[in-house]
Amino acid sequence: MPTPPVPMPVEQRTTLVLNDSELLTVQTTPVALRNWAQGFLYTEGIISSLQDLRSLVVDEATGTVRADVDPELLAGRELAATRYLTSGCGKGVTFSSIKDAMMLRPVRHGLTVAPEQLAIWIRQMQKQMPLYAESGGMHGAAVVQVATGEMVVREDIGRHNAVDKAIGAALEAGWPGSEVVLLTTGRMSYEMCAKMARYCVGVGASLTAATDQAVRLANRLGIDLLGYVRRLDQLSLYTAGARLEGGERP
Repeated sequence: MPTPPVPMPVEQRTTLVLNDSELLTVQTTPVALRNWAQGFLYTEGIISSLQDLRSLVVDEATGTVRADVDPELLAGRELAATRYLTSGCGKGVTFSSIKDAMMLRPVRHGLTVAPEQLAIWIRQMQKQMPLYAESGGMHGAAVVQVATGEMVVREDIGRHNAVDKAIGAALEAGWPGSEVVLLTTGRMSYEMCAKMARYCVGVGASLTAATDQAVRLANRLGIDLLGYVRRLDQLSLYTAGARLEGGERP
């Protein structure tokens, strides 16, 4: 006899409206949408802090998030003309090409982290993913305070959405990017690396791989990327490793 089906991952069309104009519509998992909008607007460089948001209202019934900012922040920006679809699930959108991302400021702070600690935090992140445990079809992302080990974890069907949600939650908690690392279950592509740079995060770790463009961008911006962070003997270091403690290099 066939076994009963497990609960399915939930997705919906979600529209982000900025100053009464549709900015984008993507597929999301309808949880933590406030954090998603906060993280997306920040990591795309549309706002420079959450204080730039004059209002942010989530309408779950219509799948709409309405954000309002000072029109001066948008002056001279043709966002609709610079929209790029990202790779992967959830029909992600970014407003920066790889050429634009290469022009971002390098990450200058000196925060370091041990590879062993990244592997521990990855496992802790996985234990805080109830939607994945229920359905098996979700991505997760986490932002971790290196000094304290505090962690915020968010989930979504899209890996970019999950990262935006986690960064939005960290911003809401008041965590500077210079004090945290980013973890993700998904592939790290160039636009995800650009999000890290805008948040001033120096280390990104994934359960899977990084793309060639992500590595090229990370090397330019002083970011370390690590993949397959399950066990140290499997870990792949794609970049120089200057931000890793202990002198061990996989």
